[in-house]
Amino acid sequence: MPLRRTKILATLGPSTDPPGMIERLVAAGLDGVRINCSYDEPATWAARVVATRAAAAAAGRPIAVLADLSGPKLRLAQDVAERELVVGDPLLFSGTPHPDPQVMEVGWAALAGEVVAGESEIIIGDGSPRLMVTGIDGDLVTAVCTRPGRVLARKGVFVTRTSASAPALEDKDLRDLDAVCAMDVEFVALSFVRSAADMQQLRSELKARGSAARTVAKIEKLEACAALDEIIQVSDGVMVARGDLGVEAGVARVPMIQKDVVHRTSTAGKLTITATQMMESMIESPEPTRAEATDVANAILDGTSVVMLSAETTIGAYPEQTILAMGEVALEAEKADLFSLDIEAGTEGVAEAVMQSAVHMCEQMGAAALVIATASGGSVRAATKYRPSRPIVALAHDERVRRQLALEWGVIPASLSEGLLNLEEFVAEALETARVRANLVPGDLVVITCGRQMELPGATDLVIVRRVSE
Repeated sequence: MPLRRTKILATLGPSTDPPGMIERLVAAGLDGVRINCSYDEPATWAARVVATRAAAAAAGRPIAVLADLSGPKLRLAQDVAERELVVGDPLLFSGTPHPDPQVMEVGWAALAGEVVAGESEIIIGDGSPRLMVTGIDGDLVTAVCTRPGRVLARKGVFVTRTSASAPALEDKDLRDLDAVCAMDVEFVALSFVRSAADMQQLRSELKARGSAARTVAKIEKLEACAALDEIIQVSDGVMVARGDLGVEAGVARVPMIQKDVVHRTSTAGKLTITATQMMESMIESPEPTRAEATDVANAILDGTSVVMLSAETTIGAYPEQTILAMGEVALEAEKADLFSLDIEAGTEGVAEAVMQSAVHMCEQMGAAALVIATASGGSVRAATKYRPSRPIVALAHDERVRRQLALEWGVIPASLSEGLLNLEEFVAEALETARVRANLVPGDLVVITCGRQMELPGATDLVIVRRVSE
């Protein structure tokens, strides 16, 4: 069976809860699961994480867990009267309850202080109606409809171009962070990121909880697009969250924003996740539409590391078939010319230079695989940054590191035995693991990297070339 290099991340929900379903998804090719903290309770999340870890252990391969913090989600109040807006209609908003029934309450006390007249938009529901803020009077915000639509109670509200003073992590997010850190998740994603400072705050909160989880910035606000390079620099990965991004930026802008985000993030060597409605029709259909297959393939051609499923697996009727369909599309897309980086002079440190050399050797010599012994996963990420055409077999003692590497493009994480006595014992185990995990055959050439002190991060300084024996 061909080795798929693009990874598949699926959101867990009621459709994945029946006994044996996660095992079936793992068998179908699942590489990671997402816990959506906007739904259910920590006890439910914990049960799903336990089920995932058990399924991964039974399958003999690591599966990553990503916790997605819900972030600040605004909604119209329950008593908001239904009305139809046309272009030019004025509407009043307040962040707190107001005695005038014509004023729309959104449940954000700081609303009037955060919006900017002439720049901020207030968007209701999935993008219609859309209103431009025209004035601020005390606690009231005046906005004028620029796209018609219906106002309904409890509809979601998006506010664009707010100031950066609102907290990146609400009280609920901090409570949820306590819960998911106790579950020892591999990744934590932050919603509605606006700046690098938001991601630095998340990292600080993780550190305070003793968590080694890697961070993912969800790009769904225009402020994040404007500060993208700074956000990439301080994050471990980026998610193109096309749902809320489409509401805020407008659907027409999403394709080019996606391409830009994926390219810039991949060029920086960071994990890239493309999400939202990738195979939406499979909520009810056993096969995707042609347009959905094209969407997934284009994301892979652009350079995304991971393609993500949401409602397709949380509430869909065909979660297993969806994983299989996405994997099939990915394998076909990977036959084409994919995103890659040229290896250039000038690196940060010996370990990265060694990894560049190893990748280059693989390509020059036509090696069947690159095997990397790693303590923290850093050397593996330094290699996958260049998107080699050969699979990368990552050997790590630490189970957490193996699970984190499960989402990295082209990486096959595997365990490394403790107490190997010498280099030859290590090489023998590396070759055997590569033979089994990367489907190698006798005579295949393998490039192996390690350090003289393999348990130390950043110690990679050896490159070895061997053949798989008979």
